[in-house]
Amino acid sequence: MTRKMDDNLPGALNDAVDFVTRAHKDNSGLASAVSEYMGKEGAPGIPEVRGCAHAAGLDDLLQGWRDAISKTPATEADIKTLIPQDVISRFSKETGLSPDAVVSGLASVVPGIVYRNARQVQDRQKPPAL
Repeated sequence: MTRKMDDNLPGALNDAVDFVTRAHKDNSGLASAVSEYMGKEGAPGIPEVRGCAHAAGLDDLLQGWRDAISKTPATEADIKTLIPQDVISRFSKETGLSPDAVVSGLASVVPGIVYRNARQVQDRQKPPAL
């Protein structure tokens, strides 16, 4: 079976969240919540994360994630800086996961989502092949 791709949380990242949160088959809903928040063009979390990064002096961190897929997860401190506490709390309520489990799951997937978002923007800006 082929996975339908309509957001920026590809199967591997979805699987990583499931593994970290022990929510096999995405029973937790964290992957879906993150996708709605920052995994689609026009998602409300994209400018929010950029603003938080800029305010905290983490523009270089986001740029690094845009430039290359991260081989390591984000730190929990970075996630708590980039994702507002009310969003983490909302994810926790929506999924039934503890706030710590939400932060851990986000640390695994946010760098990849930022990278994938950047790649999609780049692909849209490329001229069509002749």
